[in-house]
Amino acid sequence: MAYTTIAEVRLNHERIPEGSKEDTIISKQIQFVDGMVDAKLRGKYEVPFSTTPAIIAGIACDLVTFRVLRSLFGAQVEAYQQWLDQYKTPADELLQAICDCLINLDPDLVTARLRVKSNTQGKEAIFNLGDPYDQAYHPTESDQRYGEDS
Repeated sequence: MAYTTIAEVRLNHERIPEGSKEDTIISKQIQFVDGMVDAKLRGKYEVPFSTTPAIIAGIACDLVTFRVLRSLFGAQVEAYQQWLDQYKTPADELLQAICDCLINLDPDLVTARLRVKSNTQGKEAIFNLGDPYDQAYHPTESDQRYGEDS
């Protein structure tokens, strides 16, 4: 499942022309960005996402928009720096913040390898209040003589 669509990319910037050639370019860029997002987040989240978080959809749309504009118009056009500032840089920063866990996605999306686990599942707990081996500590005279506090 793609994280953005051709229609969303077209809505993101008015200079992207209509046409099958452009649709092909957009589709290729969507595939590239989906793979890039998955590769970046694979160690922390179960990817590809079955339901795309809104922030991932926005990041993907902005990155695809930037890549399509660069592909169609080149890096030498006057608006290139504006596209970089408007689409690529913020999307890259958000994606990095998610990767660095500064921004967290839904905890249900976290990869199973990183979920909190207990090693005592299905086993009897070691410490149970009231068991014969659970005892309160009472300092003895010898403990106090050697400077140990209770």
